[in-house]
Amino acid sequence: MARRKVTVVELSKRVLWVGAEAYPLNNIARATTVRIKPERAKAVGRFLQSTVVLAVLVAGALLVLRKAELSGSDREQYEQGVMITAYVLAGLFLLKLLSVLLTRTYYALVIETAGPPRTALVTTDRELVQSLVRQIMAAIDNPQAYFKQSVTNYYGQVGDNFKVFGSGNTGKVGR
Repeated sequence: MARRKVTVVELSKRVLWVGAEAYPLNNIARATTVRIKPERAKAVGRFLQSTVVLAVLVAGALLVLRKAELSGSDREQYEQGVMITAYVLAGLFLLKLLSVLLTRTYYALVIETAGPPRTALVTTDRELVQSLVRQIMAAIDNPQAYFKQSVTNYYGQVGDNFKVFGSGNTGKVGR
């Protein structure tokens, strides 16, 4: 789950401030809204696939147990173990499905400069992000523009995520 914080988005003196990040207006080439939508259809497909595989495995295990030469009480215990395992796995599959289905759609304010695009903020309010994009582009046209807005920002992983191991590394090398 993404964490929340309130971020102030402010434009003053030809600088766009998003929290503590500053973007000079003359360096902004583009501002856009990106929709971050959970892949619900894929989650349903994975759930159905996992459930079918689990059902086939349980049926096979029960069939093997019925054919095995076991006493009645031993067979019942093994069958109970198979069924309990199946219920636990089905419950885990369902929890995973629900976690994706209940995830909200987020909207990101992406600012492109001479460097790579940067996700400035992420929120669930699409209208707010679209409004910020319009205000930023209007401010580029009108250097005297000013606005200040508080935004509930959702954040988690933003930007690159890489690890460097060993000695003599150069880190991330651009193209």
